[in-house]
Amino acid sequence: MSERRQVWQTLSNLISRLEQDIEQLGNGRTGTPTPTLEGLEKEVRKLGKVQLKANTLAENQLTQAEQLLDNLKRIQVEEETTREALIAQQTAAARHELLLAFLPALDSIEHALSSGQRYLGRRDKAAQNPNLSPTQAQLVSPADRAMLSGWLDGLSLTRDRLLAVLEAGGVTPIAAVGQTFDPFLHRAVGVTVVAALPPGTVVAEERTGYQSETAVLRFADVVVNRPKA
Repeated sequence: MSERRQVWQTLSNLISRLEQDIEQLGNGRTGTPTPTLEGLEKEVRKLGKVQLKANTLAENQLTQAEQLLDNLKRIQVEEETTREALIAQQTAAARHELLLAFLPALDSIEHALSSGQRYLGRRDKAAQNPNLSPTQAQLVSPADRAMLSGWLDGLSLTRDRLLAVLEAGGVTPIAAVGQTFDPFLHRAVGVTVVAALPPGTVVAEERTGYQSETAVLRFADVVVNRPKA
């Protein structure tokens, strides 16, 4: 039996006893002694202590229940936050890997463009030679040049589209040539001496680097100017 129920049971018994005593007095019976005020006071005090204890226990249980509920809510919020952070981290990692997959294709196109433009320059220089054989003249004919130039324009368009995809993903090329060497953006693959430039200046770029808003996808491989000995 709970303490609260015991209190009410005791009060009910006490009231029943009082009613019986009153009824006996009304009937003129004196066989059962009437409870004295002192005895009633003791009973009431005892009941008061029991009731106070029961109230305190109930309040403590209510407080513990509220604390438990608050803890459960806090745990739920923390789990939700952790889950969202994990999903964001996994999404960022997958996006990072996807963007990295574009870089080798972009490197190949850049290399083809660079080689084609160098060849086009040598071809234009050779076309100025007045002593060309018929076969050489055909190789440097305007029609041949137009075909090569159109091929390079197609490559350039493809490169621009890939760069647009990277830019849409928040990825941009790292500035290199003419910049001061930055170990957080550049990787030195060679050194040279250029008197007209300050030491530490990036003179050439061997491979383009790329960075996002939060990290470097790939460092730029550069040649750095060093001071004279």
